[in-house]
Amino acid sequence: MCSCISRSERLAAAFCATLCLFLAGAGCSAAALSPAECGGYAVAPADDASKQDARWAGYLRDHLRRRAEGGIRTVPDEGTGDRELFGLTVRIDTLLKGDFCVERSRRGVLIAARDERTMLWLQYQLMKSLAGEDRRIDAADLPPAAVGLRDTAGRFAFAYRAVYTPAAQDDDLAGILSTDNVETGWGLWGHQLDRVLADAPKEVFATVGGETCDGQFCFSSDETFRRIEKYVADNFGEGGTLPARFVIAPADNDAICTCEACSAAGNTSRTATPAVMRMLGRLAARFPHHTFFTLGYLSTGEPPAVRMPANTGVIVSAMELPLSAGALKSASGKKFAVRLDGWKDVTDNVYIWDYIQNFDDYLTPFPVLERMGERLRFYRDKGVEGIFLNGSGYDYVPFDDVRTYVLASLLRDPGQPVEALMRRYFAANYPKSGDLLAGFCVQAERRAAASARGLNLYGGIRDAEASWLDAAKFAAFYDELGRVLPTAKGAERRQLHELLTALSYTRLEVARNHAAGPSGCMERRGGSLRVRPQAGQWLAALEECASFAGMKHVGESGLLVGEYLGAWRSRIFQAETVSNLLPDTGLKAVSRPDEGYEDLGVLTDGVRGLPVGYHYGWHISSADLEVEIPAGAASRAHRFEMSFLDMPRHRLRAPRSVEVYKDGALYRAFVPKPDAAGRIFTVSGPVDLSGAERITVRALRPEGGRTQLAADEIYLIP
Repeated sequence: MCSCISRSERLAAAFCATLCLFLAGAGCSAAALSPAECGGYAVAPADDASKQDARWAGYLRDHLRRRAEGGIRTVPDEGTGDRELFGLTVRIDTLLKGDFCVERSRRGVLIAARDERTMLWLQYQLMKSLAGEDRRIDAADLPPAAVGLRDTAGRFAFAYRAVYTPAAQDDDLAGILSTDNVETGWGLWGHQLDRVLADAPKEVFATVGGETCDGQFCFSSDETFRRIEKYVADNFGEGGTLPARFVIAPADNDAICTCEACSAAGNTSRTATPAVMRMLGRLAARFPHHTFFTLGYLSTGEPPAVRMPANTGVIVSAMELPLSAGALKSASGKKFAVRLDGWKDVTDNVYIWDYIQNFDDYLTPFPVLERMGERLRFYRDKGVEGIFLNGSGYDYVPFDDVRTYVLASLLRDPGQPVEALMRRYFAANYPKSGDLLAGFCVQAERRAAASARGLNLYGGIRDAEASWLDAAKFAAFYDELGRVLPTAKGAERRQLHELLTALSYTRLEVARNHAAGPSGCMERRGGSLRVRPQAGQWLAALEECASFAGMKHVGESGLLVGEYLGAWRSRIFQAETVSNLLPDTGLKAVSRPDEGYEDLGVLTDGVRGLPVGYHYGWHISSADLEVEIPAGAASRAHRFEMSFLDMPRHRLRAPRSVEVYKDGALYRAFVPKPDAAGRIFTVSGPVDLSGAERITVRALRPEGGRTQLAADEIYLIP
């Protein structure tokens, strides 16, 4: 008997009574019944059942019927037969010591849950486990069960469990996995106050530096309060029967209101917490049945000095916590822990907003599961109540189904081994390719978990290779996946097709990053570089993204996969091949390279940078860029060319000039000229560099501001 069940003796008696009622005349055997040996199932609520219990017994009965092959009966509706029936008893018990409980007796199983949401999850756990013993039940579409038919009980690690991934946005699957949905579970979420305050008068906006800032809000304004109050009352009422949750937080920037009222509340140029807390207090008092959260992020990162009302809370951002080995024990990790403890001191409603995706690259795998398991154990031990894991939303990411399953499992119990969860899922859902997929994903997770470099939330292929991705092994995996795909059938084949399409993007990025190397896109023919024929195949594979509704964007910026393909074709695949004297000669850095850009090979690898983003083949420099060119190669040069990316949103600007020096003396200065789209600026002109012992090229940043240079190929054309 499970110790988690309150009133255990009464429940045990009820269970026996219920089974006797529905197994009457079915025979009495001293041996324990096996589901597979029974003629059907007796599905019923507990004897002192509520309407809830009866409804959930009916739900289980209906779904077993749909999943059962001929010959299985569910009663009492259809009556009892001559053969024994396996009893399934359902109970909602708000007084459970844990969240759920399963009790196995000689005659059947009792399932009990604290609430209806957990009961839904538990019933699907039961159906999957029954299917494991009774082949007449079809549960192939359900993920592997964490709860079997033996006595067990449990309490979930977190009360609120949201995974923002494509799979988790399916309401049916969310119910099966017992995850929350931010789209439907909140009256306001994240930075959504502009929904309420759109077209508002001047007084709802912040005062920054004495001027009105329409990109931020004033949380001392009575008009701000009235508009939020009206939104809550009109759309959610007083919350007596249907309480709701709302996030009341500044816009996603570091602007802070320092008007007279906000300053009097305690706002400074560094914190907006005092005024935001005052607004939360007013809303909490006005709507005592609703709950109002703010974000522990940017201007509201630091907790208040006083205790918050009971129906308020905070969602603390983990943005500052690196996804790297040892992060929790690092200076950043210790700082985060102190801040988290500070919030715990002032409210019991502490949630975490953590991140599980590279937001610049949705299509390359992001092995975050082992790292997230470690963090979830940390959050659990800190007494955190809720978790929001920020993924790609509705945009496709590779291995989304297994990631969502593992993360949902860890949110219930972060002590589970990630590798075992992954292997269990692949074995159950990918009969032809499961071993291949599991092998790749497990190794990727191991490398990422051990990497001090960690995972970059806004990174490119270079970051992936620096942390977890082995280019040669990935290329081999990609090729093997292409060979396995035609052997798969049904849902597995469709899923593998979608996966291979997405991974074609990663294959192209690896190829571009490795240029003429073994995994690259270029090959040498004579004295020049040519694009390998396989690159055309990878491009064609990625073009099939049009067949998949969720595979439109490369990342959060909104870059379309089609735009990336177009840039690849025009700049690399179909570009005129230019003979260059510099490949394989090596450049020498004169200026100090930025971290991660110590290798100057991208300037001479023969692969042009793409205009769609700074990750695509550009060398980034936060200072004037100066390199030394081998004099031997330069002596035969007839023409000089160099390109730069201009992307103001990322502070990347074309240089004001590019200078070529011979033996320390200025030889020629070039002014960059833009292409038709204004994205790529090029310098080009004839040169005579013969006779010089030292040749240097210097690109000068624009004056003013924190601009950076993004440089492409340096061509010395014979």
